[in-house]
Amino acid sequence: MASVKKSYPSLRRETILDAAIRLFQQRGFGGLGMRQIADCLQIRAPSLYHHFASKEDLARQALQQYREEQATRLLAIAEKGDLSEQLQMYAELFAQMLNDGKRPCMYLVMVREPSVQEGSCTDELRLFAKQNVDWLEAILRKRKSEPVPQAGVPERALAEIIFASLEGIMAISLADKKPAAAFRKRATDFMKVMMNSTK
Repeated sequence: MASVKKSYPSLRRETILDAAIRLFQQRGFGGLGMRQIADCLQIRAPSLYHHFASKEDLARQALQQYREEQATRLLAIAEKGDLSEQLQMYAELFAQMLNDGKRPCMYLVMVREPSVQEGSCTDELRLFAKQNVDWLEAILRKRKSEPVPQAGVPERALAEIIFASLEGIMAISLADKKPAAAFRKRATDFMKVMMNSTK
């Protein structure tokens, strides 16, 4: 009896990157091989190499797409509400990841991977952090007419504190039974402290 060959669908590069982002968020860089990624996508591993030279190349491009998607979300938030509302919407971006399968921010997952720190992904990690800090600094500067949190602290330093704090809150919330709810509570408390410091 002849063996039945398993058919594998061909996938677009963007579809592979979307799936890779989720997998890296769930398992990290070191916890995945190209074969495992291909199996999750139900394609052959060589098909991945048609689009990406290596796992590092796939991770770099996934980080780039992740950063670009976040940039679009940040632009939309910058058009809405006052400073307090914008900061809450920004924090909600983190909470939504935890709400969707306990997936931490891809930056948080990848920045701690030693092999990523030495590879081509380093620039993307720096760009992601810079994008967040630049955006936060811009909304803090734009709202000069409103009470600015932590008066006396330069906007750039404050932006770095907010970004680092939300990444840290996300990390500790992962251990809770309901990570998204725990994150929202901690992030709300953090934002209250930030906004009330000028009163």
